[in-house]
Amino acid sequence: MRKKITATLLCGAMALGLLSGCGGAKDTGASDAGNAAAQTQEGETQTAAADTGDMVTVSLYIPTLAPYTDEAIMEVQDAVNAHLAENYGIQTKLVYIEIGNFDQSINLAMTTDELDVTCYFPENTPLATYVNNGQLLDITDRFNNASDELKNTFTEAEIKASSVDGRMYGLVRKYQYGGYEVAVMNRDIVEELEIDPVSITDMESLGEVLYQVHEAHPDIYALVPQSTNEISWAQPWVKRVGLTSFAYVNDLDSTEIQSVFETDAFREFCGYTNRWYQDGLIMQDAISNTQEGTSMVTAGAAFATLHNGDIDPLEELYPNTVTSGMLIEPKAAPSDLGNLQYGISTNSAHPDESFTLLSALYTDAELHTLLSFGIEGKHYVINEDGRADYPEGMTAETEPYGGFAATATYPNYLLNPVKVTATVDDYRAAVDEWSTRVKMPEVFGFYFDTSEYGDFVTAYKNLEEKYYEPLHTGSVALDDVLPDIKSELEAIGFYEVAEKMQAELDAWLAQ
Repeated sequence: MRKKITATLLCGAMALGLLSGCGGAKDTGASDAGNAAAQTQEGETQTAAADTGDMVTVSLYIPTLAPYTDEAIMEVQDAVNAHLAENYGIQTKLVYIEIGNFDQSINLAMTTDELDVTCYFPENTPLATYVNNGQLLDITDRFNNASDELKNTFTEAEIKASSVDGRMYGLVRKYQYGGYEVAVMNRDIVEELEIDPVSITDMESLGEVLYQVHEAHPDIYALVPQSTNEISWAQPWVKRVGLTSFAYVNDLDSTEIQSVFETDAFREFCGYTNRWYQDGLIMQDAISNTQEGTSMVTAGAAFATLHNGDIDPLEELYPNTVTSGMLIEPKAAPSDLGNLQYGISTNSAHPDESFTLLSALYTDAELHTLLSFGIEGKHYVINEDGRADYPEGMTAETEPYGGFAATATYPNYLLNPVKVTATVDDYRAAVDEWSTRVKMPEVFGFYFDTSEYGDFVTAYKNLEEKYYEPLHTGSVALDDVLPDIKSELEAIGFYEVAEKMQAELDAWLAQ
């Protein structure tokens, strides 16, 4: 979904803007199979590497979203190493670190030769920062000389997302990125009022239906936020331009840097929500809401909520609902693609062997399934329909190897067997088809270095937090506060930063 991540793949959402761990009364979910640099991190444990003579051992750092027991990690590591020894002539030591501590841990480990292959989050620390700091190895030549299977795994956009100045520094996680927006509506009311869901294709046609429902059912909310006080996770404007938190453009084709408050798309959207709010269609305490919109729609406490989607049919995820036509066609923000990647530390003592492991993680289905799901028959089973499930009597709360419950931090889940909970029959086919539909913004690939603008970034964040949701939900009229917003933007230096960023963007587009 917003990918705070699809329910078929995760038990939790991305922390630090990306993923967050799932709870459980087990071990902390962090383990170091012999890596000295990470031993001081709280909750980590150690496992022994396989005895394989003179084979090179490379470390693999993976963030955890669910608990893992030491015993399970040891078993999986031994099985992974048996596979690696037979097929690649290398070994690995698995370093599992709880996601909240992950960035700090890898930054420490990258100063040594103890870290070889690692996950990293460019939305937390931009890829260019890792590159400018000399932390990630340039893998361009190795990738160009790699197998066709590896090279064909990635689209041009995915390669671009893992590159700086035309050089590759990692491989993006294979995943469905971006999303579309629809209205998720209560099926009973749709049928009662003979509403045609497919005819709802924009905010104007949605409003006509909301007024119809409000007249027929004034005792329920016609429209509620998608989640807590966020009216919608998808927007027609484009955010995170230059991988920043403050720069926007009006639409996919636009290249004019603006604050979100000054885009025409934001003004139009908020014009609708403010009118609906004033007329009683939107939940009046939306700004303090704590519930999920789909829960209220399913229960009949609300008629509709705006919702983003991707490859998973929303009607199968939310009972007693139907979806409208698309209000926003499939699109992605610049930060959506490549927000989780795997690369090689510049200080790795074994760059060739590390690239061998990195390549295998994206092409070897047996290896990836073993690493992410664990050992078949012990940590998961394949049922008579060919789908992966927990062994009898095991649940997400009791599984000893957390990868099956939370696969999102592994490199290429498209290699894994389809889970019983999945709403598609073939991950790879579904994602490949989806990727052909997602439109990327014209500004995709541009990066603006904000390292000298720390105070400004904080000031803008505070400003946006003050105004964004009240305007987005319609609780406040944009015209009433826009003069104040512009004054505050000027006071924190937004327009000067935007001017400099615009010049860099124009030069980048001209290349």
